[in-house]
Amino acid sequence: MVGDDTSTSGLSPDEAFALVADETRLGILRTLSRADEPLAFSTLFERSDYDTRSNFSYHLDKLAGHFISRTEAGYAIRQTGRRIVEAVLSGTVTEDPIVHRKPTDRPCPFCGAPVEVSYQQERVELFCTECAGFFRQEASGPQFATEFGTLGHIYLPPAGVQGRTPTELHNAAVVWSNLESLGLSAGVCPRCSGTIQQSMTVCEDHATEGVCAHCDRRYAALFEVECSTCHYSSSGIPNLCLLAETELLAFLTDHGLNPLVPETHERAPGALGDYEEDIRSTDPVVVALTFTVDDDALTLTIDEDVSVVDVTRERGTESA
Repeated sequence: MVGDDTSTSGLSPDEAFALVADETRLGILRTLSRADEPLAFSTLFERSDYDTRSNFSYHLDKLAGHFISRTEAGYAIRQTGRRIVEAVLSGTVTEDPIVHRKPTDRPCPFCGAPVEVSYQQERVELFCTECAGFFRQEASGPQFATEFGTLGHIYLPPAGVQGRTPTELHNAAVVWSNLESLGLSAGVCPRCSGTIQQSMTVCEDHATEGVCAHCDRRYAALFEVECSTCHYSSSGIPNLCLLAETELLAFLTDHGLNPLVPETHERAPGALGDYEEDIRSTDPVVVALTFTVDDDALTLTIDEDVSVVDVTRERGTESA
C-alpha cells in the first residue's frame, strides 16, 4: 500500500493553529490566495500593507514550508494555506447565522406538501409540513419545533446562507449533500480524502407504516459512514453509500435527473428518498432497495458490507 511507504513530516495541530492565529500571517495567506501567480517578496510586502520589512519577513518564514512555498518566481500559497483562507471566508470558523423555519417551493418526497427549512449550528434542517418525514426527533428549540418529524439535516458552511431565499438555501444544501455523498459512496472522505468505512444497521422490530416507534426512522436500514483518518461521520438514506454506483446514476440520468441539479427532480422529487425497502435477511444483513421513476424500477440488493450483490431493472412500457 502507498500509505505503508509514505513518510510524514509536518506540524502538530497545536503548532499549525498557533502559526495562523496571527493577523499578519492570515493576511499573507489571504493576499497569496488572491494572486494568480507567485509573488516576489517586495510585491507581497506592498500588497500586505505591513510597515516593517524585518517583522514581515519573520512572519513569512513561519508560514513557509507548510502553508506557503518558495519558488524561483516568488512565494505561492499551498493547498493547506488555501484551506485556511477558505474556512475563514466561508464563515465556517467565524460566523454563526440562524434562520428560523421558512417555507420553500420544494415538495416533500413522500406526500408532496411544501418543505420548510431552518438553519442553525452550520446545518440546514428540512421539515415536511404535513407528514412524518424520514425521522422522528426532538426539536432543537421552540423556534424550530415541528409536530411531525424531519426530512433530515444537511451540514452547510455559513456562506451557503448568504443572499439566498429559503428555496435557494434548500437547493444549495441538496447540492452540497450530494457532492459529499458522491465522495462517501466512492470511499473517499470529502473532508480530508481519507478512507471511508461504510456500514449498515437494520431495525429488526421495524414497523412498516410511517415512522417506526422502535428506531424513530421511516426505513429499517440505516446507512453509516466514518472516516478512518479525521473521524468524520454521518448516517442516513442509501445515497450516502450508493450514489456513485454506476447503475443508480444511469437510472437517474436516463430519466433526466441529475443529483447535483435539484431543479431536475421537480418531476420526481422522491426518486432518491421515497424508495421500497425489502429486508431479506438480518443475519447476515441483506437488503433490497427499489427506486422508481414513472413506471421504471431499479432494484439494488446490498449485503452487510454495503456492496451491491445484485442489480435488477424493470423497464415499463414508456421506457422500454
